[in-house]
Amino acid sequence: MKPSIVTFAKLSVMIMLFSLLTLLLQAAGPATPASAAACANPVTYFGEMKASGNRINGSKTNQPMMVKGASFFWSNWSGPYWNATTVNRMVDEFQVEIVRAAYGVDDSGNPYNTADESKVRDVVDAAIAKGIYVIIDWHSSGAHNNVNTAKDFFSRMAKQYGSYDNVIFEIYNEPTQISWDTVKSYAEQVIPSIRQYSDNLIVVGTPTWSQDVDKAADNPITAYSNIAYTLHFYAGSHFQSLRDKANYALKKGIPLFVTEMGFENADGNGNINYDSTNQWIDWMNQNYLSFTNWAINDKAESASIFNTDGSLTAAGNYLKSILAGSAPYAEWRQSSACSNSSAATIYDFEGNTQGWTGSNVYAGPWSVTEWSSKGSYSLKSDIIMSSNSKHYLLLTQDRSLSGKTTLTATVKHASWGSVGDGLYARVYVKTGSAWTWNAGTSVKLNSSGGTTLSINLSSISDLGNVREIGVEFLSSANSSGQTAVYVDNVTLN
Repeated sequence: MKPSIVTFAKLSVMIMLFSLLTLLLQAAGPATPASAAACANPVTYFGEMKASGNRINGSKTNQPMMVKGASFFWSNWSGPYWNATTVNRMVDEFQVEIVRAAYGVDDSGNPYNTADESKVRDVVDAAIAKGIYVIIDWHSSGAHNNVNTAKDFFSRMAKQYGSYDNVIFEIYNEPTQISWDTVKSYAEQVIPSIRQYSDNLIVVGTPTWSQDVDKAADNPITAYSNIAYTLHFYAGSHFQSLRDKANYALKKGIPLFVTEMGFENADGNGNINYDSTNQWIDWMNQNYLSFTNWAINDKAESASIFNTDGSLTAAGNYLKSILAGSAPYAEWRQSSACSNSSAATIYDFEGNTQGWTGSNVYAGPWSVTEWSSKGSYSLKSDIIMSSNSKHYLLLTQDRSLSGKTTLTATVKHASWGSVGDGLYARVYVKTGSAWTWNAGTSVKLNSSGGTTLSINLSSISDLGNVREIGVEFLSSANSSGQTAVYVDNVTLN
């Protein structure tokens, strides 16, 4: 049938409306998509960050919150990483909940390259699209020398992004050895340029490369609300004395945000100080202090998480294991929006140990491809058996398993070695301040295929304070010599 003039008119109106809708959606900027399997992302769960006393709360939960992530390196020296591809990799592979966009600004308070502002926007847009938090960082040690440039920049950033719960404004990276009065004066001039458009969290640097938080605590900013203060540390150079300053600041009632931390020395080099890093992480966990690790870059220094070919450095693998160890137990993942009837794999050991260690093992653990129950990798350790000896593969980390019912792991032993009457294993958890032992049924393993172990969590008390999870391997009375044990596909339901 030949279409009428009226039909053409209706079609034209529909096309115009569709075009108008498309333009409106484009003008609205990046939107947070619904996450996979209807699970909330951290921003949709917590909402906007809100300073409350010495804590930072989620506007939706009204409870102290903590997110963990990584900081980009100076924009002027690491431009190739400043894109959505890197942000997506950090979320999908590293499981970050926050990234920091360190816009390179010189000591005179001017950006090294004003074209880098587009890189900042690329990172912020990508973070919003992935549902994570992002810090817009004026990465300077001399920002107070040029207040007007900072005011102009943050005014424009706040106007564009100030309505997104994802965005945090860090207005001064690391003041050097200047007075807190100078930093405070600078901050009180820059803050209004943000507040005219946004009430989002603002983080203010502190003297001596953002370490003198005690000085800020003695004379905090009171003319504006939703203000936090920057604490930076490097585990190879900073120890208990800096935590003492931070504890003082918290007791005085100001909230802190660790916008930059490293595993190495303060110059970005040196060996990873694992013991000191663990002490810092424990302390941050206790105090709900969010952090971003330095740095997303491939510069030839210890702090870089990437090699030039995109593979991970020692720092990259360590960061990934830290985040993988905590990600499954993040508060926002425990919400009802993320619950379902099927078990979720929380450790698959794909390419790294994900923070697991061994006790009474001969060597390892390692992430290996010799055997797996799911994916390509499993966790392996060599053990030396003796009569009724016990050996453990485990992860020590505070977490909550409240509301969970079952923890499982698939395990096996190697086909070589004198296991005698057999090698047995069981899953266990330790809970509470006494590290109370709770274990599942002990099962005899075989060397040809994996055996799935489980523990019923529903009858265990103090699940809100789980200190350790793991697998215990028990040799028989007539076992002797060396063999290997494997763990894979640890799941939680």
